[in-house]
Formats: sequence, C-alpha cells, structure tokens
Amino acid sequence: MRQNVALLRTACLLAALLGAAGCSHYSFSPSLRTGPRTVAVPVLGNDTIEYGADQSATDAIITTLTDDNSMRVVPEGEAEAIIRGRVTTYERPVFSYDAAGNPREYRVRVVADLSYEDRRTGTVIWEGRVEGWGIYAVSGEEGTPTTEEEARTAAFERLAQDLLSKTVQGW
Repeated sequence: MRQNVALLRTACLLAALLGAAGCSHYSFSPSLRTGPRTVAVPVLGNDTIEYGADQSATDAIITTLTDDNSMRVVPEGEAEAIIRGRVTTYERPVFSYDAAGNPREYRVRVVADLSYEDRRTGTVIWEGRVEGWGIYAVSGEEGTPTTEEEARTAAFERLAQDLLSKTVQGW
C-alpha cells in the first residue's frame, strides 16, 4: 500500500513538473524586437518633372507604414529611425497597343532612391531603389484603371509596399 502511495505521489510530481515546463513564458508582445519602433518620413526630394511626385510618394509611405502598424510614424525629432530619399523616375510609356497600332494601355512607373537609418546607432540599415507601377487603359477596359491619376496612385502604393518589405523583412 505504501509503495502504491509513493508511486502515485511520484507520478503526480512528475506530471506537475512536465506541465510546468510546457507552460513556460510566452508572449505576443513585441518587446523582444530590437529594431526601431518609431520612424520619421520627411518629404522626399523630387528629381522628376512630375509635379507633386515627392509629396505623393511621401504620403503613400506614411499611409503604408501607419496601416502596417509595425512602426509608429512620428516627427523627426522623436524618431528612432528615419526614411530619406528622392523620387528619381516618373514615366508613363505605352504598355500595349491595339490591332491598329494605337496605344491601348499605359504603364505609370515611379522609382525612388531611399535610405532607412537607425538614428539610435547612426547606422544605415538599408539603402537602395524602390519601385512601383500602375497600368491604365485609354479605352476604359473593365477592371483596368481608366485615368493616369488612378494608375499613379497604384504606382505610389506599390512603391510604398516595396519600401515596407525592405524595412521590416528582418523582423
């Protein structure tokens, strides 16, 4: 009888120890992340002749970072990181032609040279080219944007998504 009681106590103790080991600390908190938590995005420069390309790119980047919620966009004086750069290309070449050789679709393409710097350490985390594009149809084909402005918006949104991928890929 004593042997059964001792065996039962040992089994209960072993079960408690195994259960406790399985319940080790786990958290959904981002406290283990070492990267910057705040970022500033001053208005980009504009090396193109496209009026407002700088502000459109900056706005798209801020919106994308805000929507992603991986970093908080703050004024430059409060930021742990900063994104700087210039829009270097804005073009809209013909993307496709109809049977008669007339332009059917145009592709808006935007390119920016950007850098992402950790201001706490003074190190550039990455720098390089990001790109976005959007297509619009002259004839207003179903499912395709019908104005350059719609394609332009899509191009800047894709550019901002490219930046977001480069910025948070190491997490």
